Amino acid sequence: MALVLTSGLSSHPSLASRLLNSLLPHVPCHRLPALLRLLPRDHLTLLLLSSAKHHHRARTLPAAGALHALAVASGHLPSDLRLANSLLSLYLSLGSPGSARRLLADIPHPDTVTWNTLLRACLRMGLLPAARRLFDEMPERDLVSYNSMLAGYAAEGDMAGARELFDEMPERDVVTWNSMLSGYTRCGDMDSAKKVFDSMPARDVVSWNSMLDGYAQAGDVKMARMVFDGMPRRSIVSWNVVLALYAKLKDWRECLRLFDAMMAVGENIPNEKTFVSVLTACSYLGDIERGKWVHGLVCERWERLVPDVLLLTALLTMYAKCGDMGVAKEIFDSMSERSVASWNSMIIGYGLHGHSEKALELFMEMERNGPQPNETTFICILSSCAHGGLVLEGWWCFDRMVRFYNIEPKAEHFGCMMDLLGRAGLLRDSEKLIKNLQAKMSPALWGALISASRTQDSYKLGEFVGNKLIEMKPTEFSSYVLLSNIYAAEGRWDDVEKVRKVMKEKVVDKDVGTSLVGSSDPHPVAKDGFSLQQNSVMLSMLSEMGVRVKQPSEV
Repeated sequence: MALVLTSGLSSHPSLASRLLNSLLPHVPCHRLPALLRLLPRDHLTLLLLSSAKHHHRARTLPAAGALHALAVASGHLPSDLRLANSLLSLYLSLGSPGSARRLLADIPHPDTVTWNTLLRACLRMGLLPAARRLFDEMPERDLVSYNSMLAGYAAEGDMAGARELFDEMPERDVVTWNSMLSGYTRCGDMDSAKKVFDSMPARDVVSWNSMLDGYAQAGDVKMARMVFDGMPRRSIVSWNVVLALYAKLKDWRECLRLFDAMMAVGENIPNEKTFVSVLTACSYLGDIERGKWVHGLVCERWERLVPDVLLLTALLTMYAKCGDMGVAKEIFDSMSERSVASWNSMIIGYGLHGHSEKALELFMEMERNGPQPNETTFICILSSCAHGGLVLEGWWCFDRMVRFYNIEPKAEHFGCMMDLLGRAGLLRDSEKLIKNLQAKMSPALWGALISASRTQDSYKLGEFVGNKLIEMKPTEFSSYVLLSNIYAAEGRWDDVEKVRKVMKEKVVDKDVGTSLVGSSDPHPVAKDGFSLQQNSVMLSMLSEMGVRVKQPSEV
């Protein structure tokens, strides 16, 4: 640029201007204010610097002010309306409404573009009432004005206001219809969205994607898939929505099947969101070979991707869950930014694959150098301690969670502690813990505890848990069978009979008088509504007798 400015081209201003303008995008921003004194003061240069495409060239208010002063000094303002509108947009994008107002006051005859620029700025700042007042004051409105105002209503969730404006519009285009569509889908009103979609004179891929995303957000898999299968053309957004939907539903195989179909079609190039869904599916299926193949695709497209923390976390999680902690650690170490999820994945990965001490070391490193642990972090570290039998360390982590981080323990945390104590054969401590924390225990956690009591042959604890389950769900058949099995295993047949009598009084007949075996529809199997319960108790007795028969004779 210096060569151009000092060469003989200065005698050919038009040529020099075009050449300088082609070099402007490569000028460092911090050099721009100094260069403004040397640049030609023609319309093209000033417009280029102030245009939306190059707002980053003058991203500071002083640079914008210098540009404004240069435009006034060179005589382009206030008469050059295009340049004035561009500068107005620049000031508003920099969050300087004061400067924008002063510039606006100098514009002798604002046009529709000027008003639309102010309207979009108000809407961008979330000032819907002010935007509406401005809209009403506009001397002329075009389709852009109406579409901007309509999109503002939709973004704020005011679909009544949006509908009123929509009905009075003199003309509409596909952008208009899409604004209404996205507004309804964002509010979860899929019935209204469907009516708009069916009424559209023309649809584009954005229209279809809005419907697809709306049904996906509502969890309506059937309708989402119907829309997806009926799309005349799909963008990468379409594929990403449906892949994320099946990943959310934990239908990992369908997620991968659709990814294979997308790659086979070859019309869309996968991006970060695509890879996150697919890598998550590989993680849960333990499919490391496919995961490595996807990793290869990520590396091939690395320059065109935005490798954010979410993608890298999905990648290291895949390796961690599949047991390749070496590669997972390499990815983890290479990350310039790590989220809590990144640390959690590494901690649980070490714990699941027999490296509980490393999990604990990483947790302590996270406390020193990483983000603050959350409740999921403690589930990961407590689970890792349980897998490694690190009882004292597990208690230390649990106590630190409660006392230092003020995190209220959830059922999952207690479950990890039960598992930790159960594996260590310390079920007496488990019993003390659960008696102190009964209010926080869920039915699922009681079930996990009963499993631990069976493993450790602690029938006393099993009886305690069985009674607690009946207390929590007195009409649920399985709780009685569970307690009956415990009594039968100890030969306490009188107690088995007592459970049978209580079950007969409290269990709802219709829940136990049907069967789903071998049929998609429930069908009755007993007239008195109790024969199935009697059979279950009998099966408990037979199971215990079978155990005794298999025991060696004392004779």
